[in-house]
Amino acid sequence: MKTTFSIFLTFFLLSNFLLGQQNDAELLKSKIEILYKNGEIKAINKVLKDDKPFEPEYILEKLNRNIQYSKKKNDQSTLGMTYLILGNFWHRQANKIKAFENYLQTETIARQINDQKLLANSLMNKSTLFDNSVEKINTLQEASEIFEAVKDSLNLIKVSMNIGAAYGVLYEAENRMMDSNYSVNEIAQFKKKSFQCYKKAEQINKHLKNTELEAFLYIYYGEWYKYEKDYENAISYFNKAKEILINLKNSKANTYCILKLAQIANEQTYYSQSLDLLKESEMLAEKYQFNDYLALIYDEYIKVYSSINDYKSALEFSKKHNLKNIELTEQSNNDKMQILELEKNITENKLQLNKYEANSKINKILIFSSLLIALFIGGISYLIIKNKKRKIDSIEKSQIITEIKLKNQQLEDELLKEKIKFSQEHLISFANQIQKIENFLDETKSKFKNIPGSREEINSLKMSFSELLNGQTQIKQINSLTSELNQDFFFYIRQNYPGISKGDEQLLAYIILNVSSKEISRILNISDKSIYIKRYRLRKKLNLENEETFDDFYQRIISNLN
Repeated sequence: MKTTFSIFLTFFLLSNFLLGQQNDAELLKSKIEILYKNGEIKAINKVLKDDKPFEPEYILEKLNRNIQYSKKKNDQSTLGMTYLILGNFWHRQANKIKAFENYLQTETIARQINDQKLLANSLMNKSTLFDNSVEKINTLQEASEIFEAVKDSLNLIKVSMNIGAAYGVLYEAENRMMDSNYSVNEIAQFKKKSFQCYKKAEQINKHLKNTELEAFLYIYYGEWYKYEKDYENAISYFNKAKEILINLKNSKANTYCILKLAQIANEQTYYSQSLDLLKESEMLAEKYQFNDYLALIYDEYIKVYSSINDYKSALEFSKKHNLKNIELTEQSNNDKMQILELEKNITENKLQLNKYEANSKINKILIFSSLLIALFIGGISYLIIKNKKRKIDSIEKSQIITEIKLKNQQLEDELLKEKIKFSQEHLISFANQIQKIENFLDETKSKFKNIPGSREEINSLKMSFSELLNGQTQIKQINSLTSELNQDFFFYIRQNYPGISKGDEQLLAYIILNVSSKEISRILNISDKSIYIKRYRLRKKLNLENEETFDDFYQRIISNLN
């Protein structure tokens, strides 16, 4: 009874919280439309950059609109800031590749217009995507120096906390390793440096009094206490942070706090409390599409249900966890980010090459002008000396241009190798992921044979295994539709054809892949006649002409999107 009341109360409070967010969102949307009429894109960006209660589709649409407006007005400063906010948006959706692309765009623009503050922000945000803690710390140190130089206290607090967190991750990772690259004293220094960074951030914030940053500090302290199993202090700090974040409507950080409290409850064997907290965090993560947190939540569900011997529920969340990890792998490939970094370097080298070539043309003009001036004043001897110097300068610049061209060619060769490597490793990674799922299912299936229970329950589980195994072909086919282009295509379909259901999207995906109707009927386990009826209804919903094929429709939409 007590548990039931607790669950009801949790959902009641959460629903009221989300309803309040919805009302706030509508009010802010009205204000944004007024700002568009006045052309105040910077003001719109300020509204969108925070974790406001907007739908992800709405934020994405407005940010893309702001990019087009900034390009049209050639407003590089606003364009760079919009790319930064768009990177943060994709980061919240756990799409690391798109986040990385936008951070690189910001960094390139910031260097071109010499906007140091924008550059430091792009470095700080880009560093959060690095898996290597040392690389992350070095990038954050560079950003920290810039923030100190421009006296940006707010971002100096953020970057200090991020450096502290990176040292914490390094400390925890090296303690787990049997053969660490660091000595015991060096590892102990990581913890000391972490707390030094937090204390520095805390000291600066005493003057700034930013409540959101105060909440993040509580989270970082809570992480340390959780790691050291000081659960009382850990719970206290996470609850303090949670209270502030709810008031600030920071949904993602609030979801993270709830997840951490669920993990602590599980470690303390308070399984019922842990499940209540996981349900609360799952609702928020699904509403705002925090896919990285959903993967962590599913993993925690597996641990809790396994602890209470509810293997059926554990298996259900294991399926969700594996599928979500496949999706995140597509969006978070480190090799792809390295390719993007190489492409940025090539672009910058091309710009530098153009500058040298432009200077070379100017030098030629100067040489010719000097010759005319020398002839005019009759200083033949002076002309010869000057001309020789110009030729020497021209030769030196030609050598520099040649060296840059060679370096650029090397970068292009390296880029090609990285792309080949990425394609090969991507295929291997996906195949391994499918194999792991199949091995896990086979192993679990064999274990269930020895579990006492009714024959009906066991047969039901066997059917679930068979369906999941048969679904691997479907996963492989659907995976080819996760490119950026097809994501945009289906996003366009959802926006412009509200009558299209999830089943219609699935059928359309198979048709685009050129899967035959017979094969589709086998995959969906329905008759060929049903497939023809579904195709006919789908044509009606998409308003296709009699002569227009689905492929014609797909190519037309993709062309319009480009």
